[in-house]
Amino acid sequence: MVLAVAACGESGSGPTLPVATRLGITVQPSNATAGAAIAPGMQVVIVSSAGITVTTATNAVTVVIDSNSLGATLLGTATVNAVNGVATFANLSITRAGTGYRLVASASGLTRATSAPFAITAGAASQLAFVIQPRATLSGGAISPAVQVAVQDAFGNTVTAATHSVTAAIRNNPGGGMLSGTTAASAANGVATFSDLSIDKPGTGYTLAVSADGLFDATSTAFDIIAPLSFTTVAAGGAGRGSHTCAVTTDGTIYCWGFNGNGQLGDGTRTNRAVPALVQAPAGVTFQAVSAGGQHTCAVASTGDAYCWGRNEFGRLGDGTAVDRTLPVRVAAPAGVTFTSVGTGAGFSCGLAAAGGSVYCWGSNFAGELGDHSGVDQLSPVLVQAPGGVTFAALATGLDHSCGLATSGAVYCWGYNAFGQLGDNTTVDKPTPVQAGAPAAVTFATVEAGYAHTCAVTSAGAAYCWGGNGNAQLGDNTTVDKLVPTAVQGGVVFAVVSGGGDHTCGVSTSGIGYCWGANGSGQIGDNTTLAKLAPAVTAGSLSLSVAAAGLNHSCAVAAGASASVYCWGANDHGELGDGTTVPRLVPTRVLR
Repeated sequence: MVLAVAACGESGSGPTLPVATRLGITVQPSNATAGAAIAPGMQVVIVSSAGITVTTATNAVTVVIDSNSLGATLLGTATVNAVNGVATFANLSITRAGTGYRLVASASGLTRATSAPFAITAGAASQLAFVIQPRATLSGGAISPAVQVAVQDAFGNTVTAATHSVTAAIRNNPGGGMLSGTTAASAANGVATFSDLSIDKPGTGYTLAVSADGLFDATSTAFDIIAPLSFTTVAAGGAGRGSHTCAVTTDGTIYCWGFNGNGQLGDGTRTNRAVPALVQAPAGVTFQAVSAGGQHTCAVASTGDAYCWGRNEFGRLGDGTAVDRTLPVRVAAPAGVTFTSVGTGAGFSCGLAAAGGSVYCWGSNFAGELGDHSGVDQLSPVLVQAPGGVTFAALATGLDHSCGLATSGAVYCWGYNAFGQLGDNTTVDKPTPVQAGAPAAVTFATVEAGYAHTCAVTSAGAAYCWGGNGNAQLGDNTTVDKLVPTAVQGGVVFAVVSGGGDHTCGVSTSGIGYCWGANGSGQIGDNTTLAKLAPAVTAGSLSLSVAAAGLNHSCAVAAGASASVYCWGANDHGELGDGTTVPRLVPTRVLR
């Protein structure tokens, strides 16, 4: 018998080598300290579909931090050529502390592999850093929010186990101030909090320095300490694009803050301001009254001249043009006419004449809000056509309507009336004043107009409102529009009221603030965002003298020697004047 033996390989059917298809991780990355090499080094193996190591593979393998991880940067040699099918990463490190890190290994043509999660912890404490910087604050007031300083490692990670005692001091001292409060605080979870720091003297560009034994110190960003002012009155305005606030000081200057896209802050710019900005009045001009409209502002000077600034479409600034102004411009009143008060609406303005009890209006007249029976826009003041024998003692302007308090105690209104805001028991616009239908024997001592509603207070302190009531801004425990004056519920004896967008605020004769109506932005000031059908007390124990309701925010002047302004509600453009754009549910002091 003859046996045939084939030598191995002669037929071309030798052993099959494994084919590389994917990556695997044989040594997972372990927990490490920030900036230190992850040890032992991560190892990535190139394997076949059956999981067999392809020892001949020399592919370049790259490792990156998984995109779902913490946004840190991977340092070290992140691309390594495999040796005997294995890529070893000996010097990888991450400087940002965190948990849940994963590394992803990839190579051209192969299925990638993702590591198990691991953590990077902070290194040894080496430095201090401000995590909440000091903000502009009134002199003598606590810096808020509280300054916070972190104990960090060399890479900026907070060392949560640190308990160092951190000391704060003034570094740059432009006003020669003294730092008071608790100036030394122990770190808790690696952060020292200074909750009551204050500086007694105003200045621009203060900085704080913080230090702790064995650590590099830190210096804050610059901040201002502001001298407090005393105010006599405040006005809150606003329209769809943004809201602003203005207030008159005891020395006759005006400060404005909030939205400034049309120059309505009067500081010569169109820059929004989160803290009060001084209105740049003409030389020698001081003011006694101010009104904030939708996109413009008007004021009465001590001479009785009216000045306006901001948007001037329709001629609402009254200077004979339709040109916007970022600085106050004098209203072109008829010869000999001076004013005691002004009011501003959406696109128009009005002024109460100092003599004769007449009212003049200017600007948009689409609904008869100028009261001159023409329906024609006016670039300068025109006389309101009051009924025979009627003279006015007070003036109020809403979004598109106007009202005047007659010397007889009756209220007359004119202009837009779709919601019954004129109070004449109709919803028909009126181009000249018509009397609001007050209950028998009721006369009024003050009148104020909201966007689409009107309110008035009797000499006995009873408040009545009428017009739009979709958000309970009339305070009568309903959301039904009222076409005639309707008593505000709650039994509060009011000194003043002020109508806003869809809410109303007032101050009682005892100095307590009340608001009612819409509250989605906290404009009621009761620390909620729930609408109120009747007057609700604003939070805090402030005694108030004046209230002003804007589009979605409210302000008031504190009674007494301080005469500070407090605001609450929406703050999208800094209209609360507290240096932020954070809405506030309770009265917050304006930074002046």
